[in-house]
Amino acid sequence: MVGNRFQSISEILKSRINTPLVWGVLLLTLVLTTLFYFSQKQQVEIYSRYVETLSDYKFFETRVMRKMEQIRFSPETDSTLLMSSLRGLRETAVSIYAASESARKVEWMPPEQDFSLFETSVLGWVASVRRYAPLRAKWLEEEKALVQDLNRWNLTGALPLVESLDQARTGALVSVDESILGGVPESLVKRYRNLLARNAELSAIWDRIDNDESLVRCENLLQAFKMQTLKTREVKFWIQQVFYLVSIVLLLFTLFFVIRSRK
Repeated sequence: MVGNRFQSISEILKSRINTPLVWGVLLLTLVLTTLFYFSQKQQVEIYSRYVETLSDYKFFETRVMRKMEQIRFSPETDSTLLMSSLRGLRETAVSIYAASESARKVEWMPPEQDFSLFETSVLGWVASVRRYAPLRAKWLEEEKALVQDLNRWNLTGALPLVESLDQARTGALVSVDESILGGVPESLVKRYRNLLARNAELSAIWDRIDNDESLVRCENLLQAFKMQTLKTREVKFWIQQVFYLVSIVLLLFTLFFVIRSRK
């Protein structure tokens, strides 16, 4: 009985296997398998992680810049948290570049040069901040001590020097005015010249810190990943729509096959 049933099924398949209906079912099954494979790729999740990481970088660099503004004007500012944040920013840039190298083999990635420029700009920015913070703190302490010594010497005669030091203290680039140095003790003049010369060096370092290059590089990568995420989601949406349509067609082909098999 069971043998006769299997024989009947075998005869049905042999008689129907060459019909276009069967080949249509097989083709639709292959199409569904291919669509399912592409729909399971995790590009969106990968790109979303990059977007999240780059967004975090922008947030933390902005916080570091606010901290730097405090350090620029206040010698009492604690730089412990600043140095910890700098380590985090540096590690983030290095890890993003390293991760892009491994993911490039299997996923879409922005050009390698974009990651390289981002990493280089961040490393240079972090190095400038690390150099600037202690030098600026020391400069502010010495400037405060010099102002006190100038005022003890002569309040009226020291006023032009104090005003120029106040300008330098706010970050302005001040040059030595020889006309205001007459009668000032040589020891004070020497310290005054030294402070203005070092202020010029610090201003040059600050310009490198405040040029926003690393943020621009970060934003370029961030926008590239956002655009690719939108494209990938759109492709995935259409794959799902085609998958549903092919599933319906496959169901109809199967029903027609069953009906014709029974006739």
